[in-house]
Amino acid sequence: MAATVMASVVLAGCTNNSDGPALVPAPAGRRPLPSVAPDPLPPLSKFVTLANGSQVATVSSDYLFDVGSETLRPAAIAALQRILPQIRDHSGRIVITGFTDAIGSPEFNQALSLRRATAVRDWLAGQGVPGSEMTATGAGETGAPPDVANAASRRVEIALK
Repeated sequence: MAATVMASVVLAGCTNNSDGPALVPAPAGRRPLPSVAPDPLPPLSKFVTLANGSQVATVSSDYLFDVGSETLRPAAIAALQRILPQIRDHSGRIVITGFTDAIGSPEFNQALSLRRATAVRDWLAGQGVPGSEMTATGAGETGAPPDVANAASRRVEIALK
């Protein structure tokens, strides 16, 4: 008796005979692609004052440059224009230092970090900041965790000394 009840329960849900509705597969699902917008540029309107009295503004290289490039992006120029008045008003040395993550060879990253710092220095010089007051340096992978694509390591620092 128990076997008969079990068989009728199992067969009731699994039958596809002509007595019931035909099984029709569901239409293929379609979802719209998500809209992804880049993170907004970090605020650059203020410099951070360090214990030694220097003022430093840091911006991620991801905002300034495309991957593997030293050409300033249009959004980077807009961000740099916001801190330009403070840089122009500064009467001391200006040190621009480029950094990279540790992906790629140390030699490539060292050269890329210097090219990026030089691009920022050259842009500032084009905006009337005296080139004799600016130094561009490349720090390469300094401080970057090994073999990690770390966005915090990819940056350019502008220090007013």
